[in-house]
Amino acid sequence: MPKFSGALLFFLLLFPAGLCGAQIDNLNSCVKEESELILCRTLKGSEPPDLPEKVELDLPWDKPSFQFWRSYYKSRWNRLKLISQIDNFKLFYPTLREIFKREGLPEDLVFLAIVESNGNPAAISKAGAAGLWQLMPATARLYGLKVNRYIDERFDIEKSTIVAAKYLKYLYSVFGRWDLAIAAYNAGPGTIKKRLKKLGAEHFWDLTKLPDETLNYVPKFYAVLSFIKSSNLFKEEDPKERLVKVKVLSRTSLYRISKKLQVPYRITRRFNLQFKRRIVPAGYYVYIPLRYVKRSELVKYIASSKVYVYVPRRSERITSIARRFGVDVSLIRELNHLRRNVVYRGQTLLIVKREEKGKEDGRS
Repeated sequence: MPKFSGALLFFLLLFPAGLCGAQIDNLNSCVKEESELILCRTLKGSEPPDLPEKVELDLPWDKPSFQFWRSYYKSRWNRLKLISQIDNFKLFYPTLREIFKREGLPEDLVFLAIVESNGNPAAISKAGAAGLWQLMPATARLYGLKVNRYIDERFDIEKSTIVAAKYLKYLYSVFGRWDLAIAAYNAGPGTIKKRLKKLGAEHFWDLTKLPDETLNYVPKFYAVLSFIKSSNLFKEEDPKERLVKVKVLSRTSLYRISKKLQVPYRITRRFNLQFKRRIVPAGYYVYIPLRYVKRSELVKYIASSKVYVYVPRRSERITSIARRFGVDVSLIRELNHLRRNVVYRGQTLLIVKREEKGKEDGRS
């Protein structure tokens, strides 16, 4: 029998009987959350089997619910709304696709983020799920993300995607089918396992008495995927429609980084909500849409280079900084409009280091 947390046992002892409706709902929610956590811990403790070599999702053309959602998106207003969401999502697509590809997942699964959050990295649900992948705090912490009063990495576009990919991978290892794994991502693996066992079913389309959200979630995803494939919306990629990462080597504020990059602060803030106090600790990345980087001398390097923000704790010579990062003094001068040979304490610097194949920067 699984062991529940002390908080849950205390709740059960405190209210053994005569619970009102609201208390029963709270108890059911608590039990569900504990059960999901126990299952997730079990999953995390074992290595998932290899995914199949075929990495494409088959569209369920013969399912009425799928056809309903396809018809839904044929309506002009619904279609325009979906296209708007897809246009916003295009910015994240290259990053997400690369992560899913690295994890061995079907690349089409990245479009699940459109159904989850409308492709909005700032989305927050009434239940408390947040970010592009709508992760709950417990799930995020389970997979190593920080969720506290200073940092909420569910809003970190890259880190949250890695967690979502790993979670989907584990769900597939449990159910062996993508339709069930997708349903479990929405309703939780415990709910799906329970319905499968009760009905003796083998795939999602035979399940009944699931939450309405889950019953619509899977066919809606496949309908969105069908629309994207038939419209060829991602066939040609705009090189400016992508995120660039800037690594912060010294604790500083988002405002100072925004000012140095000459990117509107509202944009810097919008894509970096993981920093709740708007302070970026050393070692973290800040994400900026490439189209908002207007500094021509930076744009020509940023596509093929690593970019750092560095704030000296004491006065340093430019030559010593250049030697430390392995870059030319002239490049530091060009990017930071420096005339003197000394950089003073608290001065924000941009450092650009070209990536070399086969070599890793020790500070990256």
